[in-house]
Amino acid sequence: MDGLRSELDVLVEQLDELLAEGAVDPEDALEIAVVAGLAERLGATDEAMAEARAWREGPGKSLLAEVWGELDEDGLLDAVESCAVAEVEEEEVEEALYDVDEVVVAAIWAGNPAAVRSLARQAARVVRTVPERFAVLADVGASFARLPAVAAEIDLYDYWFALADSAVWAEPVGRA
Repeated sequence: MDGLRSELDVLVEQLDELLAEGAVDPEDALEIAVVAGLAERLGATDEAMAEARAWREGPGKSLLAEVWGELDEDGLLDAVESCAVAEVEEEEVEEALYDVDEVVVAAIWAGNPAAVRSLARQAARVVRTVPERFAVLADVGASFARLPAVAAEIDLYDYWFALADSAVWAEPVGRA
């Protein structure tokens, strides 16, 4: 192997490691759900996901149930909103949206999309309200919007579609 591995390969390997370590608290459970959800969204095989799915339905079930009660939805949304009201670096915008995406993908994988529906909708609303603040990541949004798993959950992943459209709707910066 030439040292280059796809993101999916890395996620599947990371998932195997997390499952081998085990989860002892909701934070660990969320990490497993995030990695499993990301891998599944990118098209991981049933074989690669079998152990994670068994964990989700068995020993991880109660820990995953605790995750959603401890979720800091306000903090995640505050980070996205702060990108809309102030000049921030591209990395800050990316981090705020990826943090939202991680909990959304985890909730979908864990079978609890209702836990993040409001957060996802509010994040999309913020991007659409001030698209010029998010337009730097329009290409990233377009890449995600093309994924079949994202299209299948459009109501939850609408922030990726909003991000993809942000460059089109953004007011030109510096124009009077």
